Amino acid sequence: MLLLDLKAALVCKKIRHAGSRAKEIREHKSKATRLTTREVLAMLDGCPPRYRAMMWLMAGCGLRLGEAMAVARDQIDFKTETLRVDFQITEDGETESGKNSAIQRRHIRNHAVWGPERLLFPNVTRTNYLYASYFYPKIWMVALKNGGVPYCKPHSLRHYYGSRLLYAGVPENDVADWMGHSSTDVLREHYHYIFEGAEQRGRAAIATMPTPGADDPTEKEASDVA
Repeated sequence: MLLLDLKAALVCKKIRHAGSRAKEIREHKSKATRLTTREVLAMLDGCPPRYRAMMWLMAGCGLRLGEAMAVARDQIDFKTETLRVDFQITEDGETESGKNSAIQRRHIRNHAVWGPERLLFPNVTRTNYLYASYFYPKIWMVALKNGGVPYCKPHSLRHYYGSRLLYAGVPENDVADWMGHSSTDVLREHYHYIFEGAEQRGRAAIATMPTPGADDPTEKEASDVA
């Protein structure tokens, strides 16, 4: 009887209470890995060459994994240097795809495209879509290991993109729009550490206002021409 009670107690310890999953998600968001530029570059160097441009799109354009896997040639406009994201690949085989930047020129020349959609990143045999079940062990984990970067999820590259834009001073509304968020609330939830200390940065900006040469760069260029 005592043994049965002990087993029952052990089983009960494994049961999650209502709301525990939500708490887990909140904790994960608050502890989201903050990749450095050095780590991102190390991952790119350690990634299998065929998918290096795909990894760059995730870090340099903020694409989600499904969007990056679905990037097609028709979404890239090299003349305007724009990438249109309107597809993604999901595990059930449905597609919706993405867009690109200049680095894709080299990738197209070296690896070409696949299928009627002209995907840039099909599976390694170039016979079907690339799926997450292959990406994680064969591409992502290899890049982390070869780059010597601690484990993090692919979404960390998207967070890297968002944080770099905010650090560079790109307006919140623009960053939210480029990342496909409906409002800036999501930015403040994920990148709260960037907004912390805004008062100090504001004081520093005010202190430079009377300083010659601290004007808007466009105004400086205009005065130089004059």
